[in-house]
Amino acid sequence: MRSLSIAWKDFRHVYRNIPALAMMLAAPLVLSLALGAAFGSGSSFSIKPVDTAIVNLDQGAATGGSGAAIGGQNAGATIEQILASPDVKDLVVLKKFATEGEARAAVDNGDASVAVIIPAGLTEAVSSPSGKSASITIYRDPSLTISPGIVSSIVQSAILSLNGARAAAAGAVAIVTQSGNHDPGVLTDAATKTAQAFGQGFQGQPPISIDSRAPSISASERAAPNVASQVLLGMMVFFMFFGASQPARSIIDEQRNATLARLFTTPTSRRLILGGKYVAVFMVVLIQSIILLVVGRLVFGAHWGFFGPVAVLTICGALVAASLALLMISLAKTPAQAGAFSSAVFVFLGLVGGNFVGSVNFTGPFAIVRRITPNGWLLEGWSKALYGGSWGSIGLPVLVVLASSAVFFAVATVAFGRRFA
Repeated sequence: MRSLSIAWKDFRHVYRNIPALAMMLAAPLVLSLALGAAFGSGSSFSIKPVDTAIVNLDQGAATGGSGAAIGGQNAGATIEQILASPDVKDLVVLKKFATEGEARAAVDNGDASVAVIIPAGLTEAVSSPSGKSASITIYRDPSLTISPGIVSSIVQSAILSLNGARAAAAGAVAIVTQSGNHDPGVLTDAATKTAQAFGQGFQGQPPISIDSRAPSISASERAAPNVASQVLLGMMVFFMFFGASQPARSIIDEQRNATLARLFTTPTSRRLILGGKYVAVFMVVLIQSIILLVVGRLVFGAHWGFFGPVAVLTICGALVAASLALLMISLAKTPAQAGAFSSAVFVFLGLVGGNFVGSVNFTGPFAIVRRITPNGWLLEGWSKALYGGSWGSIGLPVLVVLASSAVFFAVATVAFGRRFA
C-alpha cells in the first residue's frame, strides 16, 4: 500500500504538468502528422498519374501496309492501346498529338512529362521478313526521374510483345524457306499471318503465367499499414522514454526539497520507495501509449494488429521505458545532469534503434545493429504485429525487451540503494 501511495502521488503530479503532457502526447502526434503528410497517408507512396503525350506516325495495316502486328491492328495502335488501357489509368494520362513537333512542344512547355513518339513503319518492321528495324522515341522532361521510368516500363512491355511477334514472323519465314519456297509474296504473307496469330494469342490468356500470392490470411491482416501509422509507432516508442523521465525525475526533485530524506525515516524500505516510483512511471507511460494508439486508430486509420500481441507490446514498452528512466535518474545527481544525460542516451537509442524511420523492416547491417537496443527489438515486434503477426512472431522481441527491462531495473535498484545508503 505504501508503494501504491507513492505511485499515486507521482502519477497525479505528472498529469498536472502541462508542458510534460505536451511533450508526451502532442509532440509524437504532430511529427507523425507532418511526416505522414509528406510521404502520403496510404500504404505506399502516392504517385500522380503521368501526363503523357503520344504521336502515332505508324500507318501499318490502316493504309494497306504489309500487315497487322498484334491482334489485327498496326503496331503503333497496339502501343497506344496499352498506354490507354484501364490497367494503367492510375499511372498514365494520355494526350494525343498529330505531329512529333507538337508532342515535343507539350513536354517543353510543361503540358506533359513524357512524349512517346511512334515512328512510321513500325508495323512493317515487326512483320517484315527482311529484317527492317524501327525505334520508338521517349522524349522526357530532364528534371523528372520517376515519371519517365513509369512510361518507359510500360512501353518496354509493349515492345517485348512486338519483338515476340517479330520473332514468330521470322520463324515462319525460316520454315517456309526451308521447304524450298522463296517467293517474296508467300514469305510476306506467312510472316504477316504469324505475327497476327501471335498478337491474338498475346491478347488472350497466355499458356504459361506466374501466379504470385500471399499466404492465406484475413482481409484485415492483408491491409498494409499506412506511412503515418508506421511513423507514429517510431515516435511513440521514442517519446515513451522521454515521457518516463518526467515522473522518474521526481526522485531528484524530492531529494532537493528534502522530502525524500524524510521519506527514508519512515518504515518504508528503499526498495518499496523505488517500486512505488516504478509503478508511477509505468502507469504514466502505459496511459501515454494507449492514448497515442487510440488517436492513431481514429486519426490515421491505423490497424495495429491483433489485440493480444498489441497489448503485450504496449505493456513491454512501458516496462522497459520505466526501467531505463529510473536507471538514468539513479545515476544523475542534479536536474541538469538528469536532463542532459537522459536526452543523450534516448536520442542515441532512437538513432541506432530506428525510431525515426518507424516500424519499417530493414535488412543488412542496420537490421543487426538496431538489435543492440531495446527499442530496436520493440519496433521489430511492432512491425510483426502491424502485418498481422501472431504470438510466435513477436515472441523473441518480447523476451528480449522483458529481459532488458529486468536488467535495467536491477541496476537501478543497486544504484539507488548505494546513492541513498
